[in-house]
Amino acid sequence: MMALVPGDLAPDFTLDSVMDGKVESISLSSMKDKYVVLVFCPVDFGYVTPTEFYSLEPHLETFSTINCELVAISTEHISSQIKYQATPRAEAGLNFMKIRLASDPTGDVAKKYGVYKQEENICFSSNFIIDPEGKIITMEKCDFPVGCSMGEQLKLVQAAQVIVVGDKAHRG
Repeated sequence: MMALVPGDLAPDFTLDSVMDGKVESISLSSMKDKYVVLVFCPVDFGYVTPTEFYSLEPHLETFSTINCELVAISTEHISSQIKYQATPRAEAGLNFMKIRLASDPTGDVAKKYGVYKQEENICFSSNFIIDPEGKIITMEKCDFPVGCSMGEQLKLVQAAQVIVVGDKAHRG
């Protein structure tokens, strides 16, 4: 399998997910016509992952206003993700943060995106921004224990939405 690069069609997937305590199946194709930020996370309750989400939290409402979905994928089982979403921040949880967590327990989706570490059955900390046509716009992949810059994701989506015509920039 060739490594993904910007401009490639993002691999579709269907995973169980949790948001607001509700478990449901989601697919990338179900988010067609929206920008999507896929956030691959190594583990729930780690020391890097929660801080990445905490830095993203102030921007969550803005993402929805610019037609962008966020999905955080890890190899953790859905039962762990339900607990992670409900656990208070003082215990390294997300305290009901409004972000969708998706379970990829076999690492199949992480493998498709080239961010799977098989020896440990975990994902490298990674972000992919996908446009409404399903093409990868940007990607970032970090080794352990370095986390990705979550605050930059909003700026990157906003930049991708600007279309330059002649010498004038327009929102796409």
